[in-house]
Amino acid sequence: MSRRRFPVGVQDFEKIIKDGFVYIDKTEYIYELANNYGDAMFLSRPRRFGKSLLCSTLRHYFQGHKELFKGLAIENLEKNWTEYPVFHFDMSQCKHDNPDHVAQSLDLILSNFEKKYDLSNAQLSYGDRLKMLILTAHERTGNRAVLIFDEYDSPVLNVIDDSEKMNAIRSIYNSFYGPVKNMAEHLRFVFLTGITKFSQMSIFSTINNLSNISMDKEWEGLCGITAQELENDFKEDIVNLSTELQLTPDETLQHLRARYDGYHFGPAMVDVYNPFSIVNTFSKMKLSDYWFASATPSALLKILEKYNFRITDIENKQVYATSFDQPFDNMATAIPILYQSGYLTIKDYDRLDDIYTLGIPNNEVYSGLYNTLMPHYLNPSDDANTSLLIAVQKAMRKDDIDAALTAVQSYLSALPYDLGVKSELDFEAILKVIFDCLGIRTDVEVRNARGRCDVVLKNRNTIYVMELKISSTATVDDALAQIDEKNYLIPYWNDPRRKVKVGVTVDPETHTINEWKVAE
Repeated sequence: MSRRRFPVGVQDFEKIIKDGFVYIDKTEYIYELANNYGDAMFLSRPRRFGKSLLCSTLRHYFQGHKELFKGLAIENLEKNWTEYPVFHFDMSQCKHDNPDHVAQSLDLILSNFEKKYDLSNAQLSYGDRLKMLILTAHERTGNRAVLIFDEYDSPVLNVIDDSEKMNAIRSIYNSFYGPVKNMAEHLRFVFLTGITKFSQMSIFSTINNLSNISMDKEWEGLCGITAQELENDFKEDIVNLSTELQLTPDETLQHLRARYDGYHFGPAMVDVYNPFSIVNTFSKMKLSDYWFASATPSALLKILEKYNFRITDIENKQVYATSFDQPFDNMATAIPILYQSGYLTIKDYDRLDDIYTLGIPNNEVYSGLYNTLMPHYLNPSDDANTSLLIAVQKAMRKDDIDAALTAVQSYLSALPYDLGVKSELDFEAILKVIFDCLGIRTDVEVRNARGRCDVVLKNRNTIYVMELKISSTATVDDALAQIDEKNYLIPYWNDPRRKVKVGVTVDPETHTINEWKVAE
């Protein structure tokens, strides 16, 4: 069976076109972006979402490489191909945790551009060197320069937990980007990509016309693979994958949707699939958590620790639109950067009040997130965690909540004292991490008109509504009675799945489950 070539790890537009890799035509976006929207823009998207390919495509467009765009949408849009001097800075090359190494990498990038124009300005500041490049390029070519900064924030995010290093790298950046603000007459186009913005970065605080297009409806499909693109441009690949998985094409599409879809980058709620996972899936003909496996969990943990973020707070978070444009160094919560990093996405939008509801985008992020966090929230022993997950998974496949809670009881009994359950919130967090690791959607602190249910487990065929009591006197019957008194089951009454009540008591001395009782 012949299969198409997918650009796994390939981010250069020229290589994709010349080597015959699959390319989703985004060039109509490119034309509009470059000609009809503005002269200076910032786009935030999660890592591995196509930002670097977008920057590469913009570079080749502005360099006038018409032959690369043959057969693409832009071929019929652009009538006057012009070669501009383009300075494309891949700032991921400066991704170090040492400010001196960041400076050395930036020096090397500038030196390579300076060689092209026979300049020797090593004695000048980084900003003055960039300024001289722009002026020289404009003077010698007669055309204004194009600046592209890909992953501009990589070096700063790498030292997110070290304020001293962050300030040192920020100082380097201020020197580098600062002169851009006064050079509009010499610049045709300025484009930055990254994850977040920083309030004290010169490029944001002093370029008055820098527009943040990250949530504008026109550009929601600019990066990533939209649902429409997947279904139209990957038909044969879906068929090939369905054969490999021994499923129908419709069933295969449902699996792709559940695992990789669900990203929304603006109020229009355009469905976007994770492109890195999609191209890996079709290349390898296997469903797996490709994007999350390529992540750096240490960075996520640094974020959560910095803001004292509880895992039970991660779903159904409501925020105003202004939260998304909040500079990183002014954030009071981890929510905006979790969104910008791809761990959360927009689940709903209230247009009247301009309120966004955020949640985990899909099953890949869901299971990956909780598996990453499990050793840090629970037992640092991988063997203990793996044994627990296997036991709970086997039990829940049979809808045997008794066996699942028996495994949890045994696991908690072996936890060191300082990691044990101290409160209902602790126990809720532990249950959420355990069951979410297995892809069993778990909601905690679920509010209704009469009260707040502690835990709701949504298994394939059964919904378990659980009330917890951490007390030496409360009983499981007290817990079950509260479920009835507060009508915790009513929100799920129309759900066809079986509904089960579970009362649980936790011993405040031993920090583990004392007993539980199950009722239909």
